[in-house]
This record gives sequence, structure tokens and C-alpha cells, in this order.
Amino acid sequence: MAGQYVLAIERNWRIRKLIRANLEPLGLMVREAIGEPHDLLGLGRDRPDLILLDLDLDVPDQDLMEMLHTLHVQWAGHPVPIVVMSAEPPSRQLMQQGQIAGHLLKPFAVPSLLTQVQNALANPPAGD
Repeated sequence: MAGQYVLAIERNWRIRKLIRANLEPLGLMVREAIGEPHDLLGLGRDRPDLILLDLDLDVPDQDLMEMLHTLHVQWAGHPVPIVVMSAEPPSRQLMQQGQIAGHLLKPFAVPSLLTQVQNALANPPAGD
């Protein structure tokens, strides 16, 4: 896992801090984004190895699915695993899209975070 890059898109600074504090000691580089919907589509050219995405944004499911699809294919041919974080389980429609590598139910424990991150990084999605 050392040297891999995780993009944490989360509005709550406490959760971003928890993510950074627990992933950086494992050698993961963590970049943070606040998660405003209009900011998510221009995240730059640096392809993360994993995206941790806050689903508790004030965005309808359809827009979230479009956002997930855009994030998933933004780095053409090299899809990025996405672990979603939310206070409630994601909708069935969202889970059936096949773009979500895992889910963390907030508030989550550190071992759950580490397990989801390790699983997602060990099993990246296949390229298009």
C-alpha cells in the first residue's frame, strides 16, 4: 500500500482528519476535497488509487450516479475504486451500478476504514 494515493472527498473536517491520521502511517498519500458537487468533476489529472466519497451530499441519487460514473471513468481505461461513506446505506440503485468498491456506514470505526481501504486497493476494478 505504501506510495499509493487516496482521494478523500468529505465535507466533515473531523472525518477527513480521521482518514488522514489513519492512512498516512500506512504509507498512503491522502489528498482531501470538501466534496461540493461542482468541485468533484475537475479533480485534476493525478489518478488516485482509491476514492473515499461522502454520499451525504445534498445531491439527488441520479446526480450521484452520474458523479460516480464520471469519477469512475475520469482516468480513461484505468477505473478508480470508490468506497462510499454515508450515514445511511446507499440506495439499491446506486449499489447496482457496479462502480462502488465498498461502503462505510457513518460513524465508522477505524478497523472498518482500514479493511475497506485494503480490500479496494487489493481488488481494483478492471479497465474499460
